[in-house]
Amino acid sequence: MAGKTFQRMLLALVLLTLLALYAHANWMVRTLRLDTMQGSEAAAADDRSEGGKSVSALLRQGEGLRLQCDIAPTYQWPFCELDLRFSKDDQGIDLSRFDTLSLSIRATGPVSGPGSETKTGSQPRHFVRVFLRNFDPAYSKPGNGASLKPHEVVFEPAAHAMPVELKLSQFMVSSWWMQEHHTSIEMLGPQLEHVTALAIATADNAAPGRHEIVLESAELRGLWISSATFRLGIIFVWLVCMVAYLVIYLVGEWQNSREKLSESDRHLYDLHNSNELLERRVEERTRALSSSNSRLIETLQNLDVVRKELVQSEKNAALGTLVAGISHELNTPIGNAVLVGSALGDSARQFRDLANTGLTRKALDAFLLEVMQGSDILNQNLSRAAALIASFKQLAADQHSGQRRIFSLVDVMNETALAMAPRLRKTLHQLEIEVPPDLVMDSYPGPLSQIIMNFMNNAMLHGFEGVQHGKMCLQAKLVGADRLEISFSDNGVGISAQVLRRVFEPFFTTKLGKGGSGLGMHLVYNIVTQLFGGQIEISSTLGQGTRIRIEMPLLAPTASAECARIGVPTDVVDDYNRFLDGRDVQDISYFGGAFSRRDVVELALFMREMHRHMPDVEIDLVAIDSYALAIEHLRSGQISALATSSWLLDLQSYKGEIEISGPIVQDGQFIVGAYTRASNDKALGMASLTDFRALRVVSNSDWSADWQTLAGLGVSDCVDVKTWRQMVYMVNSDEADILLAPFPSNSDCNIEFEACILIPVPDCRIVLNGSRHLAAARSKVGLLIVQNIFPAFDRMVDDGSMRQAFSECGFLNTATEHWHIINGAALESMHGT
Repeated sequence: MAGKTFQRMLLALVLLTLLALYAHANWMVRTLRLDTMQGSEAAAADDRSEGGKSVSALLRQGEGLRLQCDIAPTYQWPFCELDLRFSKDDQGIDLSRFDTLSLSIRATGPVSGPGSETKTGSQPRHFVRVFLRNFDPAYSKPGNGASLKPHEVVFEPAAHAMPVELKLSQFMVSSWWMQEHHTSIEMLGPQLEHVTALAIATADNAAPGRHEIVLESAELRGLWISSATFRLGIIFVWLVCMVAYLVIYLVGEWQNSREKLSESDRHLYDLHNSNELLERRVEERTRALSSSNSRLIETLQNLDVVRKELVQSEKNAALGTLVAGISHELNTPIGNAVLVGSALGDSARQFRDLANTGLTRKALDAFLLEVMQGSDILNQNLSRAAALIASFKQLAADQHSGQRRIFSLVDVMNETALAMAPRLRKTLHQLEIEVPPDLVMDSYPGPLSQIIMNFMNNAMLHGFEGVQHGKMCLQAKLVGADRLEISFSDNGVGISAQVLRRVFEPFFTTKLGKGGSGLGMHLVYNIVTQLFGGQIEISSTLGQGTRIRIEMPLLAPTASAECARIGVPTDVVDDYNRFLDGRDVQDISYFGGAFSRRDVVELALFMREMHRHMPDVEIDLVAIDSYALAIEHLRSGQISALATSSWLLDLQSYKGEIEISGPIVQDGQFIVGAYTRASNDKALGMASLTDFRALRVVSNSDWSADWQTLAGLGVSDCVDVKTWRQMVYMVNSDEADILLAPFPSNSDCNIEFEACILIPVPDCRIVLNGSRHLAAARSKVGLLIVQNIFPAFDRMVDDGSMRQAFSECGFLNTATEHWHIINGAALESMHGT
């Protein structure tokens, strides 16, 4: 049975092979008509351009072309030519897909010279030359026909039945062209990849007189599939059939072994069950890891909150020291003023009694003298109190606001020492200040005062432990023309090498629970290196004291017009670099694609406009971890501007401290979706606002628009977290039901983040009320950005290019524009809807 099946298969293959060969030779032929091809141009050419006197003319005869030529013998190689050009020089036809050139042609005219007559001598022979001219930038020049490489075939039309079939392989490069055009050896052979013209010319020994060449048709022919490929295909079919036969044969054999296969099936079933069990365990483990990651992120976030609270505690402690200093220093002048006022009151009452009983000249003079002396003393003490209050007020304002100004260094040092005086007087320690009176800085006096207070506190808390008469020395001097060196030293117990290596680490302290937070020197390091643009170093020897040296510029870095420190959220910086993918931001005209979203597009547009309008300004992108911290850095002048927009509600409170642009995102234009995991049937089945209120939502209270919108919707279970990563993990691990996010540009609107996939709740959109704006610091660079970049963004908003970019990145998502808006009252504030 198997043998007969094999024989029948072989017979069928033979018959099909013969049929396929016949079809390939007769039916699978491609053609291209050159003389009637759209865009082709026919022209006549002759030797007049070479100095000859032959004259040619081209006539249309029915569907053919007739070349009439009068050959004049004045030129060494007289000729006439019918030139059929079918493309521009740099857009030739690739003839590698064709095999033959079919020509229907007639040629007449006088002949002369050897070989021009037949063997019988009865009839003259008339030859023509056929050229295929190829363009190659290596040797050809656009518009220069002589630079095209000619491939030539010479034949006698009258000796062949028309149409004549010329093999493309018969065309050889003309020898005279190779002699005139020096090319590399690799380009000496035929090249037909960019053929731009077909030319039919008279023979090179054409006799003088009237010649005619009539071109009735010119057609390229070739097989759709080359013969070699077709034969390989036939061989492949044979192999497939053989393999199929073997497979069928083996399947038949397999049927004879059912018992063994049944046993194998049982094993496979058991293996399948084991795999399912393993998958469930992996899924449970993945969920547990996701939950652990979420809790870890929450722990890190809480640690960051604690760090910020400790930083604020450090500031509050400094302000507390100021309050204590104020009260102590004001005690003396105010006490003196009260005493003098009381004495003057007593004198006035005595004077009144004398006036009633009898006033003498001596008593009047004594009273006037006492009043004048008391007034002088009272004025001196009240003036002293006013000066102290003004000094402490400036120091407190500097430390609270963190603003920069021009100030005298010795004044700030003395004010700081005055604030620390009450604590210093409780000890026997001394502070010496050696600062030149002419040192003036354009910097941040508040943070600088905080640094000095920290040094003094550390010396009294750590350095003078067990020391009764400690001595601290604060010195300052110029280093070069524009840099300052501040040194603080004490003669305390010193610091061990183990502690010295970790002195700038956060939360590291040797007095844990005894007044030390472990953040003081860490804050000092950050202020010196980041805010002041300086360096700090510390050296100490046990038993000999400690010395701290700071070197910084007199002009804080943010005052320089040569560098713009641009604040950007950390995750936006990462996705911005992935979005660029090595491209120059100035070359980007389409803002869709991978890693594209609203804030990434805003950063790309900001950087593009900075390069266009402020090309000489160096740009330093500063990654900032939180939204609130970015605004705080802007207020303090640590950054020049924010490259991504912020809610106007968050910026208005600081309108007197920063500059705010026009709206980048219009009021009512910010529309988000409610995102959840694919397995959350409760969220995906939401059918009303009541269902939405019953969900657990995760958001960030620093995002005022999101937080207020959720409150307006009546959401009672809203979890406050500070990072996008933690939000995604919480939704993905069942710790929350939904989060709010703009729709991405992909067709399914899904959000993919670190192997987590969140999907939008169908037919659900939420409008976040309010507009978003750019913001800049009131520094030199910040004001340049206000003058140049803010107007550029206003123009992009007005001409629609901003809306176009937002649409391309998916922020303005047309795929969801028909979805229901659950906070329908917000529709009244939407633009264009």
